[in-house]
Amino acid sequence: MNRAEFHVADSCIGCGKCVLVCPGGVLSLGEDHKPRIKDFSEFGWIGHGCWRCEHCLAVCPQGAIRILGHKPEDSLPPVSPDSAAPFMDALIAGRHSHRRYLDRNVEKDIIDDMVARLGNAPNGSNKQQVEFTLIDDKEQMKIFRSAAYNRMTELAEQGIYPEGFEGIYYEDMKNWEKTVRPDMLLCGVPHALIPHAPIGSGEYRADVLVAGTYFELLCACRGLGSVMLTFPLNALKQMPEIKSMLEIPEDHYIGMIIGFGYPEIEYARGTQRQIPPERIHRLTFK
Repeated sequence: MNRAEFHVADSCIGCGKCVLVCPGGVLSLGEDHKPRIKDFSEFGWIGHGCWRCEHCLAVCPQGAIRILGHKPEDSLPPVSPDSAAPFMDALIAGRHSHRRYLDRNVEKDIIDDMVARLGNAPNGSNKQQVEFTLIDDKEQMKIFRSAAYNRMTELAEQGIYPEGFEGIYYEDMKNWEKTVRPDMLLCGVPHALIPHAPIGSGEYRADVLVAGTYFELLCACRGLGSVMLTFPLNALKQMPEIKSMLEIPEDHYIGMIIGFGYPEIEYARGTQRQIPPERIHRLTFK
C-alpha cells in the first residue's frame, strides 16, 4: 500500500539520490533503476516507514518525484549562498526583542502564512507533533492579558510571586513599565503564538524551541517585531485558572510564549554581538 503517495515520473534518470537521502530507508532502486517505496504500517521511526520529510522530492534533479500529494513544481527553489549568506547575517543581527507594539492587528493572511511555514522547521525524527496555540486578534489578547495581569497583581499583594521572582525582582519588573515595556507580563503584545508538544514523545523540548526560533525569524523578515517570553509561564504556574484559558493539555511541554506584532519602535541597524574566543571550545583528536 502506497501510504505516502509516492510516484515517479518517466523523466527519472535512476541516479539514486532519493535513496541516499531517505532517512526512513523505505526507498530502493528496482531492476529498472527507478526508485520504489516499500510497504509500511506507520509513518516515522517506530513504524519503519516514511518520515514525511520530502527529501526525495527536494533532491531529485529531474523533478520526477511526487509524494504526500506534493508536486516538485510547487516547491520554492534553493537560494544561492551568494545572496542568502549576507541576507541571513543581516537578519540575525537585525532581529531584536521588541517590547513595545502598535495597537494594530497583523493581517490574518500574513499570520496564517507564517504559521503554515513552520511545517518546515526541523524536529526530531520529523514526528511533526508540535502544536500551536494562537491568539491572532488584539482584542482577544487584551482579554487574556487583563485576566492574567489582574490575577498576578492580586497574588503579589498576598506575597505570592511568579516562580523565580521574589518581591525585589518583581518590583524591578514593575518599574520597567515606566520605560521599556507597557506591561511587565506580556509587553503589550497584540498577538501570541505558543508552541507545545506532548511530553515524553520524541524530542519534544527541542522541537518546541526550534519552532519558536523559526517563527521569530519569520517575523523578522516580514517587518514584524517579536519577543520570546518565559516570565509569563512562571506567572501562569501560580494561576491555573488563567492558564486553563489557553486550552493547552496538561501533558504538553511549553517552552515560551512568543509575542508578536507591528513594532512601535523601529531599529536603525543590527547589533554587533559576537561569541568571545573563551566560549568556543575547539576539539582536536589524535
